[in-house]
Amino acid sequence: MTGQSKAGSAALIFGWVAYIALMAVHPTHLGGPSLGHVDLNDAVHWTALLNLPVLALGYVGMAQRLDLSRALPLLGLCFMMFSLVAGMSAGTLNGLVMPEVLRSTAGLEALRDLVWWTNQAFSAIHYALAAIGTGLFGLAWMRQPGGRGLGIAGVMIAAGFLIWLATGLWRPDVHGALIVVLAIGAWSISVGFAMRNPPPAET
Repeated sequence: MTGQSKAGSAALIFGWVAYIALMAVHPTHLGGPSLGHVDLNDAVHWTALLNLPVLALGYVGMAQRLDLSRALPLLGLCFMMFSLVAGMSAGTLNGLVMPEVLRSTAGLEALRDLVWWTNQAFSAIHYALAAIGTGLFGLAWMRQPGGRGLGIAGVMIAAGFLIWLATGLWRPDVHGALIVVLAIGAWSISVGFAMRNPPPAET
């Protein structure tokens, strides 16, 4: 396995373990336990924002492993990159903008609602694009020797979430997001470990 492939594998595993851990402690309201001037909301969102480039490295590594000259890995990578941008926007709104809105002496309810619903919109976009990207990568893994199980799992995760989203029953709140994070995270971590095995051409 090349150094680049090792880096991508490690980034996927570490990045998604960190993401799952952060979602598990994600506050349901601003504030929470604090250390000095940094509260739980600050810590979770800043750490999540710093983790996004790590996930990007992981997905670039996966796309390279699956051959970037092919359409499916390239398209999967594009969906994942846009998903991470949407996730960055959602995290920025709730982690950096909302605390300042609430500290404002004006205390405008409408402004708080605007920030909240914008966050929810970016969150929904983030997880929808991540699910589609997972499905596209899944289709690409089906063409890899020994990758059929990962491929089927990726497609099923994507289809299951998109059906759930289409019913209108899924909400991009902490609980709804955690379920999606666990599913996509478990799949991505499994891919990370699979990437540690050299492809047949390298054996």
